[in-house]
Amino acid sequence: MHEITVIGGGLAGLMTATALSFAMTPQPAAKIVLIDRAARDATPADERTTTIHAAGARMLNAMGVWDRLAKPPSPVMRVAVAEGTPPTGLEARRRPASDLSWQAGDAALGYVVANGDLQDALRATLETREVDEIRGTAVTGWQAEAGMAGLSLDGPDGDLHLRTALVVACDGARSAMAEMAGLGLREERQHQTAIVTTLHAERHHQDTAWQRFLQGGPFALMPGPNHELSLVWTLPNADAARLIDADEAVFEAACLEAFGPRLGYLSLAGERLAWPLRPSWRKRITAPGLVLAGDAAHAIHPLAGQGYNLALSDAAVLADLLHATLRRGLTAGHPSLRNAYESERLQERLAMTGATSGLNRLFSDTTPALRRAAGIGFSVLDRMPGKSLFSDIAEGGVLADAALLKGRLPGATS
Repeated sequence: MHEITVIGGGLAGLMTATALSFAMTPQPAAKIVLIDRAARDATPADERTTTIHAAGARMLNAMGVWDRLAKPPSPVMRVAVAEGTPPTGLEARRRPASDLSWQAGDAALGYVVANGDLQDALRATLETREVDEIRGTAVTGWQAEAGMAGLSLDGPDGDLHLRTALVVACDGARSAMAEMAGLGLREERQHQTAIVTTLHAERHHQDTAWQRFLQGGPFALMPGPNHELSLVWTLPNADAARLIDADEAVFEAACLEAFGPRLGYLSLAGERLAWPLRPSWRKRITAPGLVLAGDAAHAIHPLAGQGYNLALSDAAVLADLLHATLRRGLTAGHPSLRNAYESERLQERLAMTGATSGLNRLFSDTTPALRRAAGIGFSVLDRMPGKSLFSDIAEGGVLADAALLKGRLPGATS
């Protein structure tokens, strides 16, 4: 019997299984199993990037993942936010490049990591932990039974049944596990698509994360190695479809028009991917024998690059709770763990869901006058001491309190 079963072999599932393995020390015989419906040789290469805040970097470093990255992550030393189309002519000389900005001190606010590198580093770390892995296997049934959870599985060798104390579902925004458990999902209307690709800038990005709020959706650039930038551009569905199919020169001209000439010409340097956006909310993220983590618990708008950071917080909080529960001689499926997880994750889930969806609606769907008023609000905030709160939240660990986010393993005192 396995104490913990993690469902999902993506970045969230790999990281969660790794984090929870560090919480099992009170019961070294307790086992974790990771179930992934994809076979290893069927997993496509992922050319995208993930933004990880400073607290998340401390967490990955504490688990030994950071040192296994094939390439050094790109630091984010500054964040610059602007409203509206880029100014031109005399206005460009009079207006600052951003309405709101904050600068890191000696340490970075966050890092941009290649998804493929992060996946490889997590897998390499997981291989050093006592975690079983079942690949090419789908969950076909779930039920809570006498303080345990029962899973029906369909794998290469046929059907099997697995009993476990707790299932941690990291199986994406349209989580099959959540649906089986009756954990309702409220989705926003799908009217926007994000274009994700890599650009090469004529001038260096100065380790700055740029975000420009445009009518239709935000245009976000995250710094990469050398002059590379990761683009996430949110657009109405029809506009996104047109630009996905456009010639490279047309697409590059559209990027330059949207962002402005600050970094010089922006050349396409990667494949254009379309990501339909459907932010969602679940009122509850636990059921008997089950907790949700990652996008299964909260699929937010990508404008702030916080989706994976929420998953890191989920795993860090759950690791602390698991460690404390096992130390008390209870099983991972005890109701106290689920109740505490539900409570401790509510504040950050609410804050990030409300902030990302709210900002997107404010700047994408409202009148020019209201958008400009919000831009002026950014400018005022930029000159206020309270701006440091945004910096603290961007660095992580403010809305979630967990040992791993401080760079310590669960149960460690220093």
